[in-house]
Amino acid sequence: MARTGIGRVHLVWFPPWSKRPMGFKRGAPWTDNVKALSAPQLKACVALAEAAYAAYGTRGKINGIPAVAIKVQAAVPAGPGVHGGVSPAERARISHDATAKRISALRALIAMKERVVAR
Repeated sequence: MARTGIGRVHLVWFPPWSKRPMGFKRGAPWTDNVKALSAPQLKACVALAEAAYAAYGTRGKINGIPAVAIKVQAAVPAGPGVHGGVSPAERARISHDATAKRISALRALIAMKERVVAR
């Protein structure tokens, strides 16, 4: 992805079989705004940066993969909740609860609009 200088818009290259060679993609909500990251996301960024910094200067390939990538992968812990984030089951429960609230808000909006039309 290449930065375009247009807010959070990135230039992306499509696969060879696509009709268009490139296009635009909206960046993540935290693009150009590190303060928007949560504490677990920041911890993951620091862990990745420290591992990459420690692997500086590593050369060569192991089974066709850059040796530096293998060193970084071994050094950075991975998996849900490693850096203190929410587990997938908890995230699903939170999303389900939020959906119930949205449904009730939509029903209230419908009732309000029906009262306005009835007048």
